[in-house]
Amino acid sequence: MTRGCRRSGLLAPGLRVALALALTCVGAGPVRGDRNSSEDKLPRGALRDRAHRYQIVIAPGWRPVASPDGTLIAYSAEGGRGLLAVTRIDAGTRAASDPAALAAQVERGVERATRDFRRLRRKLASSHRATTLDLSYQRSSSAGRERVLSRYLFFTRHTVVLSIGLRADASRSERRAAEAMVRSFGPF
Repeated sequence: MTRGCRRSGLLAPGLRVALALALTCVGAGPVRGDRNSSEDKLPRGALRDRAHRYQIVIAPGWRPVASPDGTLIAYSAEGGRGLLAVTRIDAGTRAASDPAALAAQVERGVERATRDFRRLRRKLASSHRATTLDLSYQRSSSAGRERVLSRYLFFTRHTVVLSIGLRADASRSERRAAEAMVRSFGPF
């Protein structure tokens, strides 16, 4: 189950954090979010996954790709300069008494699992009954320096993680699209 997540390279940070925290990925296979309907009034490109309680607006030019085991959805930017993945971890805030300590623990797990980790930004907030952690960092890979944008949605019993990896040659518009998708990723 986790072998497919590790192979993809850009998916590894979210999954490695889960492994570092001794958590497991849900391996029920890829689950597509419900497409918007006229009654929901969701923006164009919006996906809503009712089972995992998240929604996201996918930027134009990002196309669905095969999701490795343990990944809910995966998308790739045109030209392959970016990869988006949403995963679920079967652990939430029920066991965590301090959200700030939880955020620090997640970052330490990512740092331990990531080659040449360099944090760019970390922000803890609350959104519609869920604690959110935005974590942006740079890392080294076989393709060179990469930037990873992540948002963690901590629910009581589970956590949903959005990870977007961008290669160093990603354009400014691709970086802005990735940042907009991170901002749109939230609970409902």
